[in-house]
Amino acid sequence: MKIIAQNQGKRFEQDIKDSVPNTCWIYRFRDNAASFGNGTNTRFTSSNICDYLLFDDKSRTLYLLELKSCQNTSIPLSMIRDNQIKSLQEASEHNLVAGFICNFRNENNDTFFIGIRDFVKMMENINKKSFNIKDLRSNGAIRIDSLKKRTRYTYDIQKFVNESHI
Repeated sequence: MKIIAQNQGKRFEQDIKDSVPNTCWIYRFRDNAASFGNGTNTRFTSSNICDYLLFDDKSRTLYLLELKSCQNTSIPLSMIRDNQIKSLQEASEHNLVAGFICNFRNENNDTFFIGIRDFVKMMENINKKSFNIKDLRSNGAIRIDSLKKRTRYTYDIQKFVNESHI
């Protein structure tokens, strides 16, 4: 039996999912075959609006969350598809929360949520091809606390939903 190592981004997604309290429901959209390997043998590409739907029972709030994780000090815009920005903007016009959870796998494991409206304003103002922690902090991003347990992280998703609902 061959064990395939999970990449850091997928580990981050799994850690977020495992951190969701039982007062919330979470659903992961399926990745199509184009997102695995080099994607050269497929005839279509993924067009999911985001990675996860999260519903908080307490606040009755639906979240559309796209997760991004990087080892560097900034996240390149090339990691974010235009259709996701457009679709998240359209969704945010309704009574829900849409945006990005950005994880920087540095010594502090800095993780932030930025709503799509703040994200678009940030990209218009910074005029760069990437964004960093300083950009997120100065544009209304919410820090998501994390705790490392041996090798994996647990995220305070309950605190996040308490602070970010409409």
